[in-house]
Amino acid sequence: MEVKIKLTSKRLNSGRCQVRFQVSHKSGNSSWYGYTIAEPQDTLKEVVNRIESRFVQAADKLSLHQKVLYRLNKRMNQTDGLMIFKNA
Repeated sequence: MEVKIKLTSKRLNSGRCQVRFQVSHKSGNSSWYGYTIAEPQDTLKEVVNRIESRFVQAADKLSLHQKVLYRLNKRMNQTDGLMIFKNA
């Protein structure tokens, strides 16, 4: 699956960045948006790869959301730190 990713970011008082991303299929038939936190040492390429890998590895739309839904009460690690929502 080839995806197109748009990013915006906001620096937090902690020094980390809140990254808002928009992801759409190159075919234009589906789109999502979401958030992640980037550490100061994370490069742009690392953040994009983290987002892209979640979408490329997803077998279906539901699996994009399940990682977040089942980890609400657990501490999220850096690779699971994506919140993803489907655009209406």
